[in-house]
Amino acid sequence: MEEKDDNLVKQVCKEYELTANQLSEKLEIPRGTIGRWMTGKDLPRTAELLLNSMLENRKLEKKLEKFKIFKNALNEL
Repeated sequence: MEEKDDNLVKQVCKEYELTANQLSEKLEIPRGTIGRWMTGKDLPRTAELLLNSMLENRKLEKKLEKFKIFKNALNEL
């Protein structure tokens, strides 16, 4: 079973294979702010919504990829 990390920033970094610095650049947020969020401090509600949306988007991307593989397999029949 997949291990769940409670920290949203760490989850997003793991899912997108990003470092905290890369996430900071991608979101155009100072690295220090990302660092505070990673320690569980000062995570604003809007940031929480953004990070949860990113995780949901990643899940949907993975599902879409599975559907594409399935579609290609059907087309080969």
